[in-house]
Amino acid sequence: MEIKEIILNILNEIKNGTTPIHTAYNFPLDMWAEFIEYLDDKKYITDVTIYWYGDDDTYYDERVHSVDLTKAKLTTFGENLLLKK
Repeated sequence: MEIKEIILNILNEIKNGTTPIHTAYNFPLDMWAEFIEYLDDKKYITDVTIYWYGDDDTYYDERVHSVDLTKAKLTTFGENLLLKK
């Protein structure tokens, strides 16, 4: 599956009220967190929470505990991206 296809699938899942999970896309949890953070940074989705182990301020020491997408919503940009597919 190509990256654009994965993005569209995730956005469709959120739009349809389904919570996407990393195992469905064969992503390790840390890669999934980065991917979801990218979608949030691009303003395609909102209300995303990523939980980290530890309290170290250095990025390379942080490990992802979980990614909460239960409250995630599409933004206008996310909706528009789905319309352009």
